[in-house]
Amino acid sequence: MSPALHAFRAKHSLAPAKIMLTFGAVEVPRYSWRFTSWSGIPLKDTYGGKAAVDSEGSPVFVELAMIRVLRARGFDWAVWVDNYHQCFRDAMPPAVCALPTQARAIYERIVTINGSRRGCWDLLAWNREGVSFVECKRKGKDHMTLSQVKWLESALKAGLRLEDFGICEWVIE
Repeated sequence: MSPALHAFRAKHSLAPAKIMLTFGAVEVPRYSWRFTSWSGIPLKDTYGGKAAVDSEGSPVFVELAMIRVLRARGFDWAVWVDNYHQCFRDAMPPAVCALPTQARAIYERIVTINGSRRGCWDLLAWNREGVSFVECKRKGKDHMTLSQVKWLESALKAGLRLEDFGICEWVIE
């Protein structure tokens, strides 16, 4: 298990999420996080109604706020996998970024097994220990989709471990 993701989970752990894969049920680590709602000038583009949270005095979407959380806990880098626009982001749109070679190779291996990019989890983080995927779900309003379950199964077939995955159940205060 990535030590950075393990340390993150230890402080905010919830009961694991039980997810049914074709070969049986698995338990994915799950944790909670609280964000403060953005109270400044409203964003012009909310990306279809995404909530804006305050991250160090700036309005960002939860996925981008989580990047800062993961980096503060030992990951060298993390990106938001913007599946809708088929790009990687480390800052508010329209900013895009690229994956480092090692992370890109793992991502592409999963895409090949999965048959598409669809269903990739929200965040891809990496450090010298390897990669981790985090899916952000708003508490009581969001749930895992079939394509995200398929992505998890494809990633496991690609050699990743359940410990490389986490579900962040978030709320806004």
